[in-house]
Amino acid sequence: MLAYVFDDAVRNELNQKGINYWDVYIREILDLLGAKGSALDLKQLENPDRLNKIQTLILGSQSGQKLTGKMIKTLDAWVQDGGLLIGFGLRGLDHVFGNKPSSIIKQKPDDYTISGYFDLRPHSITHEVHHFLFVEQKLLILSDIDAVERQTSVELARLFDPTGKDMDCSAITWNPYGLGFAGYFAFDVAKTVWLLHQGKPTSHLPENRSHPRPPEMTVVGENSRKVPYADEICFLLQNMIAQHPHPFIYQIPPKDEKVADALLYWGGDEYVGPTELSLTASDWMKQQGLAYHINIQENHPMTQEDIKHIHDNGHEVSLFYHTLPDNGFKMTEALYLTQSEEFYKKVGCRPCATVNSVTRWNHWAGAAKWMLQAGGKADNSFTSNPLSLEHPMANGPFFGFSFGTAYPFYFHDDHDGKNKRVDYMEQPIVCYEIGHRGSLLDHETDTSKEVHLPLEFALKYHMTMNMFYHPAYITRYPLCRKAIQEIVKYIRDCGANVVHMGNDALAEWWEKRSESTVENLRTENDTIVFDCDCRHKGGMVVKVLLKQHIVNVSLDTRWPAEYEIRKEFAGSWLFVNVPFGKHDVRIKLS
Repeated sequence: MLAYVFDDAVRNELNQKGINYWDVYIREILDLLGAKGSALDLKQLENPDRLNKIQTLILGSQSGQKLTGKMIKTLDAWVQDGGLLIGFGLRGLDHVFGNKPSSIIKQKPDDYTISGYFDLRPHSITHEVHHFLFVEQKLLILSDIDAVERQTSVELARLFDPTGKDMDCSAITWNPYGLGFAGYFAFDVAKTVWLLHQGKPTSHLPENRSHPRPPEMTVVGENSRKVPYADEICFLLQNMIAQHPHPFIYQIPPKDEKVADALLYWGGDEYVGPTELSLTASDWMKQQGLAYHINIQENHPMTQEDIKHIHDNGHEVSLFYHTLPDNGFKMTEALYLTQSEEFYKKVGCRPCATVNSVTRWNHWAGAAKWMLQAGGKADNSFTSNPLSLEHPMANGPFFGFSFGTAYPFYFHDDHDGKNKRVDYMEQPIVCYEIGHRGSLLDHETDTSKEVHLPLEFALKYHMTMNMFYHPAYITRYPLCRKAIQEIVKYIRDCGANVVHMGNDALAEWWEKRSESTVENLRTENDTIVFDCDCRHKGGMVVKVLLKQHIVNVSLDTRWPAEYEIRKEFAGSWLFVNVPFGKHDVRIKLS
């Protein structure tokens, strides 16, 4: 069983002081990894009987500052007896982590400042996590850093200060302790990943008639945007958790009853028409065997017959939220509610995955809460393009991870909102009009081969990756169509199994994946057993890191299960197909 510490009393104490309880984001990280964990309060750490029911425990920085002597003693004994403890920048358990306190680097001047960097070292836990094309780019830290000197631990990552200077100490360590293990991050992983995902709050006030946009919220600074910083930290955490047998729900559903390599979800917006642009683009995407999602304004001339035509193609129609000049282009709650209501009257359903005009945003989780109230599930406005709207290349193609991830994530409110999870997800734009120059009015330059690098990332890391192409460019520009055909060709030439979805389908999959469970992990003689409840109609895949050879895998005690074994990252992983509904999976080992 996997558990993490979430203490509501600590959250309330910090929130009342105007401080975010960053530890709440551990749940979101585990959700991204598909690792289902139980929340414990601090008092339960004093109870050996409670800890003995747990295999792996994650202890965040803020909760870790509240450890009592009894908690430390109980955790020490629990790890020695075989437990796996993972800590984020905390003191009091240094001997368990195999380290000695060195120095503290304070994050300043604010929470959104890069306080340091780290560089991975060779080890099975770090293997292939960082892309070798960007090996010179160190990974980012956004929190106070509790630096340590190693005693008995192994260094997984080296620590560097904000200027890039080697601090001659470790950022991440791994330590066998008794019969158990202890993994240590010298920084607050929950805070770092949360801020990489959600960025920093924007101003409420328009600037130069243009409301702030997500690219202004990113915290990656001048560092490369081609590195999925948050995802790589999460992969490291995954590899640590996996050292004790633990099932993860894979980020991608099965395709043709086989394990898929990546998931691409396709969409673009067409504002106000003409309708022929959307219809022609939808027809062409159908011919390629691809999914597609089209965002339109609520006053678009598209008719019910046109919408049915797009739906009959297997494609989606949703809403393009736009701001108005008569209110100074301000984003307001009323604007979302009104436009959603008009869309409902036009289409007959509420918009699911939407996009904001010129990818505007408001505050931190503010716009997300408004769109949730308007009946939506997902936003597709967090673009990676760092250029201002006034820049001549602002509408140019871009591939990147400005928010540290290719995967969807749910918003969380600030301390005034008690750091509650907002049940509204962001679908970050990773590939924008990649592979052609039509968005810059260049109809002659063939750049279709530039789609290869994003696809290599998607296949290597098994990403859900947004492919953003406007219907107008698909319809009008042959080189845009060539770029998309190059994507299809690359996938075919690689022999890859790739799932294609629209933004609405991706929102549905991610929501159902989050609702699905893998629990009651147990060992029966030489067999690992766990219970699954798959909420997605198309099924899901569960993966486990193997430490022994497999004899067989069965479903519901009697049926042979479809499975694959892949060697990647921390070792050999077993991938098991699990159909919709409740099942138990049994993995018999030699």
